[in-house]
Amino acid sequence: PYVALEERSMDEQLHAASADATVDARGERPVFVSSTNLFIYMKNSITRCTALTREKTFYLLQRAFQKKLRSYAAVLERKLPGTVGGGPNAAYRIPPGEEVTICHVIDTCEYCADTVEALEDLIRDKIGDKYKEKIDMGEEQGAFQDVTAKSIRVLVSGLEQRLDAPLKEISRTNWSTFDMVGEESSYVRSIHLTVHPFVVQVRELIPSSYFRSFCDKFALTFASTYYRTLVGLKRISEAGTQQLLLDVYSIKTLLLKLPVLEAEKKTSSAGGGGAQRHHHHANINTNLSGGSTIAPAMYTKMVNKEFRKIEVMLKLVGSPKDMLIDMFRAQWDCSMDTGAMAHDFTTILMLKGIPRAEHASMLEILGVEAGEMAGGVGADSTMTANIQALQEKGSDVAAKVNADLNQMRQRVDDFRKAFR
Repeated sequence: PYVALEERSMDEQLHAASADATVDARGERPVFVSSTNLFIYMKNSITRCTALTREKTFYLLQRAFQKKLRSYAAVLERKLPGTVGGGPNAAYRIPPGEEVTICHVIDTCEYCADTVEALEDLIRDKIGDKYKEKIDMGEEQGAFQDVTAKSIRVLVSGLEQRLDAPLKEISRTNWSTFDMVGEESSYVRSIHLTVHPFVVQVRELIPSSYFRSFCDKFALTFASTYYRTLVGLKRISEAGTQQLLLDVYSIKTLLLKLPVLEAEKKTSSAGGGGAQRHHHHANINTNLSGGSTIAPAMYTKMVNKEFRKIEVMLKLVGSPKDMLIDMFRAQWDCSMDTGAMAHDFTTILMLKGIPRAEHASMLEILGVEAGEMAGGVGADSTMTANIQALQEKGSDVAAKVNADLNQMRQRVDDFRKAFR
């Protein structure tokens, strides 16, 4: 009965937490007040129980804690927006301003995962010897880390969704009749104005290791989407390729700065500290030039690699027909299987507007058979997408590992002292 009473009290907290978006901004990162309240309740519950017993009842109370912590992870997950469409490629649409809520979910999950470790140590210290080896809250830690990983995917997908309009503008433009190269296209400016404030907001609100994971994922997925958009065009004139190369350079420059983007904040008279509503945050005056800090070398290498394929493709489309085959051999990745290579070369021929009747002879000169293309059509892009999906899943785990472990250990020690 005692444990059941404690469970009912925690259930009431969980029910209230579902609708409560209040955050406590007094710490290093803003977290939902419901999380700190839950752990304070558990600490007091331990004090009440151990004053009477440290044996079976305390162990059953610990099991109740485990169940409620998993339930709280589910509460946090429900604060994320739902999917748009179904299937494995379901995307997320983030309502305006709700990226802040998602960042608060990430911060709260990190706080909970760290505090669960301190809670586990506290229980193991206080419980009777026969139960010490049974205390393991790894599954509960994992539940919060899983929600963190999903939250990062939601941020990436939500930002991609906001770029649908500028990408559709590329598809609507008639690049086959484009005859004058000017400044960067209007869709590029739209991408800048969408990406910059979103990324700055996320950078300010979540830990650096998770922000790096967000940047890695977004750069990979956007580069892949951008490439698919360009190769999906019907035909591109020589001037069109020059304009698109200018656009690509501008977008690549933006993505290279992604991990270090900064914004100037307007002077705010808002008071600091205390709990505040989740939608209250600094007013940002965006500066498109970004920060002066240098992005991580591995990230820069990854972005340059992804964009090199786009740049080479456009250069080949804009090259003279009589030089195309030699330039393709010199600049394209010809280590792939011949089917995928035939597909890529044929895509370039179509973007150049070379009649289909000439494709077979040019493929023969290249050294691949036109018939091989059937098995290779779409293979490269599909394979790239699959590889990126695996990389994303892997980096979900890596994000936590890449955190500053010494700092995290100090934080856990602080939590442990607070519990005693």
